[in-house]
Amino acid sequence: MNQDNENTIPKDTGAEWTANWRSQHPNTVNAFLIPAVDFVEVLNEIGVLDDTAAAQAQANANNLNSQVRGYLAIDGNDTEKIIFVGTENVDGVDRDIIDGTIDGTTPTTLKSSASDPSTSGVYDFTSPCPPSCDELSPLN
Repeated sequence: MNQDNENTIPKDTGAEWTANWRSQHPNTVNAFLIPAVDFVEVLNEIGVLDDTAAAQAQANANNLNSQVRGYLAIDGNDTEKIIFVGTENVDGVDRDIIDGTIDGTTPTTLKSSASDPSTSGVYDFTSPCPPSCDELSPLN
């Protein structure tokens, strides 16, 4: 699979942005661990994955107990963000996969085609609400 690097950010940028969040919000949550099957369900619901592809992706995610971590962050323009990384469970701890490694070691779940040296594995594809809100949503 060829990765689109448009939404990746360098790990140093991610570290800076998450440090900004922690500095401005020292007594609150820093990140959320999200089951990959939940992302698959959303992608299926909006039609990005058809039912067959979603079922296979969910089976893979369940078999690997795959998780995604979403870190709260504030970029250099003071815009709040959520940046995402994949994780792998190592000895009972979900460890971040950044630059295709966990502390310099290749994760066992990482597909060789996913270890693209031109991407950090740190993804920023979010837009905050406001202004990107659904004014009619009961969640807003």
